[in-house]
Amino acid sequence: MRNGYTLLELLVVLLIFSLLAGLAMPRLTTMYDNLKMAYERDEVFARLGGLGYLAFQQARAFDLTTYPPQTAATDQPPLELPEGWQVRAEPPIHFFANGACSGGVIYLSYQGMVFQTQLIPPFCEPE
Repeated sequence: MRNGYTLLELLVVLLIFSLLAGLAMPRLTTMYDNLKMAYERDEVFARLGGLGYLAFQQARAFDLTTYPPQTAATDQPPLELPEGWQVRAEPPIHFFANGACSGGVIYLSYQGMVFQTQLIPPFCEPE
């Protein structure tokens, strides 16, 4: 009776493992990118939901139209977004100094994908 495996048997097993890894790795990177995008999207929604409180805290009103801003307006919200994200509001959403807002529809754009949500007045929490 023989003990152990031949070199050919070990090479076949290594070939099968490498083929399986070659099939699985692209799916893992795609899954990682999707999870990262979902995390960043939720982070943007949380920041948008906190703009009313930020207006109250700073005791100043501002309008949200597009972000990053296309003009150098002084009443733009102090909003920071992850890299590559853009926000557009229709109609422009006014945040009052008391923390309330006018509400409206928000469009989030990231790498060609667009997500839509509505900010419900008076406190503008995402729907």
